[in-house]
Amino acid sequence: MSGTSPQLSVFFFSSVDTGPSADRYDFVLRTTVLAEQLGFSAVWLPERHFHTFGGLYPNPAVLASALAVRTERIALRAGSVVAPLHHPARIAEDWAMVDALSNGRAGLSLATGWNPGDFVLGRGSFDDRRESTFATVDTLRALWSRAEVTFPVSGKPVPVRTYPAPVSSDLPLWLTATSGPATYQEAARRGCRVLTGYLQQEPAAVAANIREYRDTYQPYRPGDQPWVTLMMHTCVAADRATAMATVAGPMLAYQRQFLGLGDRALRTAGEEELTEDEKQALARYAAYRYAAECGLIGGRAEVTARLAELAATGVDEVACLVDYGLPDDVVRDTLHRLAEISGRVTAV
Repeated sequence: MSGTSPQLSVFFFSSVDTGPSADRYDFVLRTTVLAEQLGFSAVWLPERHFHTFGGLYPNPAVLASALAVRTERIALRAGSVVAPLHHPARIAEDWAMVDALSNGRAGLSLATGWNPGDFVLGRGSFDDRRESTFATVDTLRALWSRAEVTFPVSGKPVPVRTYPAPVSSDLPLWLTATSGPATYQEAARRGCRVLTGYLQQEPAAVAANIREYRDTYQPYRPGDQPWVTLMMHTCVAADRATAMATVAGPMLAYQRQFLGLGDRALRTAGEEELTEDEKQALARYAAYRYAAECGLIGGRAEVTARLAELAATGVDEVACLVDYGLPDDVVRDTLHRLAEISGRVTAV
């Protein structure tokens, strides 16, 4: 555990609908530089394909490389690499380059994937994605440690050692867990950290899964420390009323865009899509849920208390999702206020 308040990092996951791509990448660069100046521990970059929601991020390693040459201290993490879509050797090569460019600041979370349409890129089947992801953990660690790993090619074993050699001896590795306890347990057994959120989990379920992860971790990894990163929609304003009013419109639009991504998954699976009325009702519910119940949204007092509550439930790090349509100045002020709350600076 990290003490009375979790570490703070920044999470990106914007839609291409929020503005021209060049402007949005510039926003990521500027926000990352500011986050480093304010003492945030890391930035997280997602992987998303074939849809406007998250469409700025088809390859987190490419963007992390750009951030590496603009920063000096802040950790650069994938949240997440969809492991079944990539050969483990390619993941090792890409992120070793990020590690070299950043002088040892790379880290990544592996996700199983959930959208069948993404698997046009995949090496395996959608149905085998969990087993593929968990196997990638072991293979990636071996490659990162400079071991030679054998892969089959046309029925014959081919030994591979990847290059370049990473700067860091150990790769900080998370598993992304967004639903039931099974992935938390797998992360514990494999000695991985956990990246989670309230996407498909209520706060009580997340707290229970975190407890189970920590309880399971120690027997498998005595002496090592488990680590839980929680992604949260974030906005810190002068007071709670101002924060809620600020996020209302952007949050509703963001959730509506997310439901469009769900439509794509339903079409791929051959299932019936939601009606427009159903989508709007779900978007309103989700926007309210994240703003009022599952977000890090409020004034300094509310956010400070919320961070203390999260630390007590076993959260080591809060990854603050800030690019869900908020104006740039609101994001900037939010990061300054969070830095003040965490004791890193003394004034906004």
